[in-house]
Amino acid sequence: SRVKRLASLKFFDVTLRDGLQSIPTRYSIANKTKMLHNIITTHSPSAIEVGSIVSPKVLPQMADSLLVFKEAQLANIILPKPIDIYMLTPTLKSVKIAHNNDVNNFSFITSVSNEFQKKNINKTLNETKNELENMIQHVVVIPDTKIKLYISCISECPIAGTIDNSRIISEIIYYYYSYEDLDEICLSDTCGTLSFYDFRFIMEHILGRNINMKKISLHLHNQP
Repeated sequence: SRVKRLASLKFFDVTLRDGLQSIPTRYSIANKTKMLHNIITTHSPSAIEVGSIVSPKVLPQMADSLLVFKEAQLANIILPKPIDIYMLTPTLKSVKIAHNNDVNNFSFITSVSNEFQKKNINKTLNETKNELENMIQHVVVIPDTKIKLYISCISECPIAGTIDNSRIISEIIYYYYSYEDLDEICLSDTCGTLSFYDFRFIMEHILGRNINMKKISLHLHNQP
């Protein structure tokens, strides 16, 4: 039934990272802590992403992400059912920083657009793929770790425009089979333009490639 299908969905909250990162007004750690408690007590997500390890010059909003992580750890202790706490770590350097601060659930990021990747993390897709291997090898030795990989620009890149579905499908399959230690591959609709037709087309084609769909998730944006 529809109720059973909804009950089986797993919600991954990214308010404290994706929701805040582009807002110019800096949120204090007190405000973020209040948001954190509201999210986990009101919405009960399966997992939450509390920030990202990036240069504060690039994203000053994320400068206190490790402090938010510590607050999330404390909040998790008193929950009847603890949730998974993630940190976005786009580079090997950020993975090491997160690991040294007791993070054990990691979000990585790539895309299907070379132009987007170069602007986003100053690396080509090939460079990103090479670094991902090193990042994963560093993380998999951590006990009870989970790895989520965002694939950005599903359907459209804000720089290069529309991305061909066949290219998107090829990249999803590449990441799935090249990095078997990934627990989740999240298809990110960066521009908020993914149509149901294109989504169905992509899903139908990856279903035919013997992919475990429990590893596939979806991240949608609204158009401004």
